[in-house]
Amino acid sequence: MATSKIKTIEKTLRKAIDYIVNPDKTNGGQLVYSHGCSVETADLEMDLTARKGTGRGSRIAYHLIQSFALDDDISPEKALELGIEFAKKVTGGNYEFIVTTHIDKDHIHNHIIFNSVDYVKHRKYHSDEKDKYRIRDINDEICKANNLSVLPKYVAKRNFRYKNIYKNEDAGWKEKLKIAIDKVILEASSFEDFLFAMEMEGYKIKRGKHIAFHAPGQKRKGRDAYTRSKTIGGGYTEDEIRERIENKDNETVLHAEENAANQRSVKTENSLQKQKNTVSKKKIFSSKRINLLVDIKKNIKAQQSKGYEQALVRSNINTLVKTMNFLIAHNLTTSEDFQNYAEGKQAEYSLYRDDIKKLERELLELSEKIKFTQNYKKNAYAFYESKRVKDSSEYIREHESQIILFKSSEIYFKRKQLDPKEINLSELFEQYKRLTIEKQELSKKSRALSGEINEIDRVAENVTKALGINFGESEEKHEQEDYNAGRENERDEDKQK
Repeated sequence: MATSKIKTIEKTLRKAIDYIVNPDKTNGGQLVYSHGCSVETADLEMDLTARKGTGRGSRIAYHLIQSFALDDDISPEKALELGIEFAKKVTGGNYEFIVTTHIDKDHIHNHIIFNSVDYVKHRKYHSDEKDKYRIRDINDEICKANNLSVLPKYVAKRNFRYKNIYKNEDAGWKEKLKIAIDKVILEASSFEDFLFAMEMEGYKIKRGKHIAFHAPGQKRKGRDAYTRSKTIGGGYTEDEIRERIENKDNETVLHAEENAANQRSVKTENSLQKQKNTVSKKKIFSSKRINLLVDIKKNIKAQQSKGYEQALVRSNINTLVKTMNFLIAHNLTTSEDFQNYAEGKQAEYSLYRDDIKKLERELLELSEKIKFTQNYKKNAYAFYESKRVKDSSEYIREHESQIILFKSSEIYFKRKQLDPKEINLSELFEQYKRLTIEKQELSKKSRALSGEINEIDRVAENVTKALGINFGESEEKHEQEDYNAGRENERDEDKQK
């Protein structure tokens, strides 16, 4: 199944970038893409962007991982394309980011590193539980559009699935460390990979006679701040971890995180079922929108409670009235009328979405152009001055970051075949503002239309349930089906004769 997860990078950004762009993992560097920065100087550019705002705090950058299922029919090139789309939608295109596709393991997966501060308004990116589910929704949408598998839809307001193990207060720090090590060993191809992956999980690492780890959120300080891995059980010393990585095929340690997650899921599902059985009538039946009809005969609670059954009957009557009012208000008297109306709304929605995607591409390109134009104009003096001064080597050392940013901007303009001297920043900002307003207006209309389409689907389903008429299909199709059925009966009669 296609999955996604986000982690924070609190140090060694250069090391993290070097890891994801590793030529051995990215087909010799062919599966690498950068936006708003150059791969070689991305850490420097991200740092300078952060300094223009209020700073980045402890979170230097974010690391997104997008994985695809083993049985998904996807090429590395296509995976990179989807990774770029994923990064653009998550960040809005206003953050420097790098996307790479790794093909060194059984399953193709993408790594995305993006700055914690955007380069347009220099605001910090906020990642919380809600954002994690927003990211997953984006990934699911992309994968479904490309016929790739996704995980089953999460339930219970997304409170229990895909929950970070470190937030499970029932587990001690040693148990959490054990779970993390078991998980990372299965993914690491070397001990260095293992150490990097543990850092990506949020652990601080101390090397010495015995390797030790400090978990994210762990409150201890001083000598006791780190947990020696040898203290959590057999198979967790540095030598044993190295051996387990080298002999992964013989790895017999159970994946404790999956077991724990499954147990929590079962407990939560049982709890949810109890809540569902005791929910109030007012909470179920009060709604202004058109709901779906309920099959009372198949409703267990209705069989157990006469009052609940009567409430469902009243709810169904109310739903039918709303459904009929909808059909009357829009003058939809035949299935063909309904189908034409639904298709018209869907076509209108598609046009809105196409226009929004076009604006998103323009805004993405424009934001990148603004960023490199600013870097070019701001750092041009330092670059040309380095050519004039007598002690150029000393000057270059003092203004190294400015010169690097200027050169990366030159590369961008050369690739785009643009002359930066002819670009007016004020005009670019005005254009960006205008396109942003236009996109917001289209998005508002698109959301409203999406709600209408969902209502149309509910009306169609209610008519089908109540009258047995499929309002999603034309009368011509029904006539053709009747004709085919008649021909089939004639052939059966001929055979019998």
